[in-house]
Amino acid sequence: MLNYNVQFLIRKIKANNKPLVIFGAGKYGKMALFAFEKLGLKVDYFCDDLSIEKYLDKPVISLDKLSKLDDQAHVFLSTKYALRGIKSRLEAIGIKNIYSCVSLFKNTDFSLANFDNLNFLEIRRRVDLYSEEIKSIQNNNSDELDIKYIDIVITEACSMRCVSCSNLMQYYLKPRNSDTDLLFKSIDKIMAVTKELYEFRVLGGEPFVNVEIGKIINKLLTYKNAKNIIIYSNATIIPKGENFECLKNDKVLVDITNYGEQSKKHQEYINLFEEHKIRYTTNVPVWTDSGTINYQKKSEDTLVEMFKNCCVNDTLTLLNSKLYRCPFSGNAMNLKAIPIEKSDYVDLLDKTKTIDQTKNEIHKLYKEKKYLTACNYCNGRDFTTPKIEVAVQAKKPIQIPELQDN
Repeated sequence: MLNYNVQFLIRKIKANNKPLVIFGAGKYGKMALFAFEKLGLKVDYFCDDLSIEKYLDKPVISLDKLSKLDDQAHVFLSTKYALRGIKSRLEAIGIKNIYSCVSLFKNTDFSLANFDNLNFLEIRRRVDLYSEEIKSIQNNNSDELDIKYIDIVITEACSMRCVSCSNLMQYYLKPRNSDTDLLFKSIDKIMAVTKELYEFRVLGGEPFVNVEIGKIINKLLTYKNAKNIIIYSNATIIPKGENFECLKNDKVLVDITNYGEQSKKHQEYINLFEEHKIRYTTNVPVWTDSGTINYQKKSEDTLVEMFKNCCVNDTLTLLNSKLYRCPFSGNAMNLKAIPIEKSDYVDLLDKTKTIDQTKNEIHKLYKEKKYLTACNYCNGRDFTTPKIEVAVQAKKPIQIPELQDN
């Protein structure tokens, strides 16, 4: 991706009169359009795989139409997910001028913007997440372990039972909390070989089901090479005592998913957090059909492309002392619902391995994997996966499909 000084870029775009295109007709695309308008630059098109004709009154073109437009068009990547895949797709059709939006976003005052009622903290978080994704692409060939996200699964239990949970909580017949001692030993091992981690993501299930969450958060706060701790909650359980006090730290943010009637304490969460100045964001989710274990014998090319475009291909998942490349893969193997593939995880408490061997295994898992065994059992988590109704509840755990393999 091309680096640029914003003022120089303005002059360049105005001088050569080539189309200005934003790739991604979504939240980040809205931010990019706002930024360009503030700079006095006219956006000609959005490019997206969505079957829509217009977005924010701008024409939306497909990748095929973009390929026929002008190979000197200025294309800005404005999505947080699957940027590696999008970049390679643009390069494949001969686009020469591909830019990230990092400098654009960081040089824009969004204080007067109205993005889905987001507050300043939420906009800043979006910019930071986007910047970290670009950084991870640029550092992909480094031997150092700079990790974007690690999901810390602290419980298999949830206060809801969503039929299509993409983390497969609906399949747990007897869910358990993670063993705290084993969890701490596993995290110690990861952080000993990690140069920098942008974000611990504490989740389940519903993380506040685990009564030791406060102890876990306070442990995560001890790692100096971790920047942020995000707790993902469905707003059904009010934290108390240590589980509440730990949320007041400036490194901690609670991401509250608003499932409407299912998130019974949503407003109570917000009132409580506002009163105690606890950092939080809240959102109404969009779900894709990616929570079903469904064996499909796909070609290797299909699996590679699917993984390249997956919205969680930049995530590591820690579950019961094993480090996986994605939450679907981790939970599916934990449930013994798919074949156990040793190359798809790192056993962090294997005493036969040296610390250097552990680091090399994590490096291979995080930076070299082209696809996972689980990809053959997943419908995908990208821009083409069908959208579904969120948080439909099951009356009882869903039966795991009969195990199939190649």
